[in-house]
Amino acid sequence: MTIIQRLSILLLSLYFPVSAKPRKNITFLVAEREYKTAETLPRFAKQNLGNKFSFQFCNAFNEGDKRNILSTPLDIRKADLLFVSVRRRAFRGKTMQLIHSHITKGKAVLGIRTASHAFQLRKEKLQEGHQEWPEWDREVMGGNYHGHHGKGLICNIKDFSSTENHPILHNVKLPFTTPASLYRNSPLPETSKPLLIGSVKEFPPEPVAWIYRTSSKGKVFYTSLGHEEDFKNPAFNQLLINAINWCLTKD
Repeated sequence: MTIIQRLSILLLSLYFPVSAKPRKNITFLVAEREYKTAETLPRFAKQNLGNKFSFQFCNAFNEGDKRNILSTPLDIRKADLLFVSVRRRAFRGKTMQLIHSHITKGKAVLGIRTASHAFQLRKEKLQEGHQEWPEWDREVMGGNYHGHHGKGLICNIKDFSSTENHPILHNVKLPFTTPASLYRNSPLPETSKPLLIGSVKEFPPEPVAWIYRTSSKGKVFYTSLGHEEDFKNPAFNQLLINAINWCLTKD
């Protein structure tokens, strides 16, 4: 290669720099009203994720027939990580198929709070053309949700024994407290690895954060935390940031 050719390549590289590596994409599914995650999660994403990831939100109404219709469901196809904050909804069959497809492709999932019972109705009648996923908690979240302790009990959060060096707990200041009612998830499936436990007076401790692998080997992080007050706690925000990075990092 001549000197002139080398100079030409150098000049071209200055005018046409190599494109930056595409950002990983996070699709948030938000369909619950009790913990106001339609407000807290966009704020969290804007403050903590905008410089590193691209993201979009799929929402549903809180009341009426449209509460089981997810907006812009095709955004699920874009997701490298599906971030789920849904409570007892049964979306249209095509929407549920998109969620199933994400899981079967071995893509990552992160769930908070009510995501353990995201797709299982309780008293509501299933609409025609809509689908539930009763096995979601065990199959995807790696959990065992069966109710919660009463409200008004301050829950103390600390690391599970032998997990203090896990990257998801890096720079997470422990212990801390939450006003969120403590979910009952014991015993977890053997393939779930607890990271944090929570305890309230007079009751045995419960796992409140863990990691799991789906049958398609996709990474999963779940935490039963996610109360509106939790997002005011730097430790909880750091936990979510670390969990997102872990979910989107190849082993």
